Amino acid sequence: MVRDNAGKMAGKGRRSIRRAPLFPFWAVIGGAALVASIGAYPYYSTNIYVLTLLGKFLCYAIFALSIDLIWGFTGILSLGQAVYFGLGAYMVGLSLKLNYALTHPTRFGSKIPDFMEWNSLTQVPGFMTPLYSTPLAIAAALIVPTLLALLFGAITFKRHIYGVYCAVITLAESLILQNFIIEYQAYTGGFNGITDYSNYVGPSFLWFILAVTVLFIIVARVLTHSRVGTVLKSIRDNDLRAEFMGYNVANYRIFVFCVSAFMAAAAGGMYAAWVGIISFLNAGPIYSIEGVIWTAVGGRGTLIGPVIGAFLVKGAEAFLSDRLADWWQIIVGALFILVVLVMRDGIIGTAMEWVQRRQRGSYRQILADADRTAHDLQMDWRTEGAPRPGEEVR
Repeated sequence: MVRDNAGKMAGKGRRSIRRAPLFPFWAVIGGAALVASIGAYPYYSTNIYVLTLLGKFLCYAIFALSIDLIWGFTGILSLGQAVYFGLGAYMVGLSLKLNYALTHPTRFGSKIPDFMEWNSLTQVPGFMTPLYSTPLAIAAALIVPTLLALLFGAITFKRHIYGVYCAVITLAESLILQNFIIEYQAYTGGFNGITDYSNYVGPSFLWFILAVTVLFIIVARVLTHSRVGTVLKSIRDNDLRAEFMGYNVANYRIFVFCVSAFMAAAAGGMYAAWVGIISFLNAGPIYSIEGVIWTAVGGRGTLIGPVIGAFLVKGAEAFLSDRLADWWQIIVGALFILVVLVMRDGIIGTAMEWVQRRQRGSYRQILADADRTAHDLQMDWRTEGAPRPGEEVR
């Protein structure tokens, strides 16, 4: 009887290891508390600076989450993810700037953006006129980067260009876009970027960004814990074995790369509408590397880790740059080095590994106790001469 109960307890422990819930209870409670605290901020504070930071951090979190999908779950290290963030941001920013110029003429009376006027343009180029429609601009901000990611993936992954070579190519991609923005300043604003247009800082748009962030986290969780997610993890761990098992590794990589580009573009578009300024730096390699740092600090391959990493690093930057102007970059850099050397799986990854190690130890203890109890009962039966279960009494 005791042996059977012990076996059931052990079996129950094994089933809980094999079948983890899609959304653990602790994650739902913690996530709901975090979302509620961010969403309720406009009700208990009127600090516009902190409100602006919250919107920016949420956009950073989506950007880091897009990097985690391709790096943490598929093994694709991209140093050019800011290309898709920047494209989405520039399309939305150009649309807002064009519409702003219609109602706010420049000092010379022109109804075109000021940076076009400075570069001797007399009218908006024909290929930009569709951006006067805000819904069309939003659609283009999402579709164009995704199609570019599809083209890049078809050229790169179909040719089996992986690893460090892929990282170098994505780095070159971001450098090309950054130089393009600087060179064609009559259409992009150049070094000055796109500024002086109406932004949407306020509680309503903050809630919208928060809702999109939660939606992307849920989508990423469902994707990574589906059959497709299992294949992506196998590709990350051993792409040759996955290919020998019959999976089209290139197609899976292209798919997840397009999904991550879509998420990064959405983050860029919301960032442009929230902040009210777009720079060429938002599409450059430095911004991509920052996203990789956020993901590494929080914990790649954990989904929630990049979100925590983005809030932690950018929050430390905002807090320390005001109080320790000469030291904050050194402190943030030391934090990254400490995490890489001491916690290679990031903050969340290391914490989850510690919890799993404790759980494995408790399961082993249950099995050991069950075996010990069964052994003691067997010795008692032998000592007292009682029949064993299943034996006939003679």
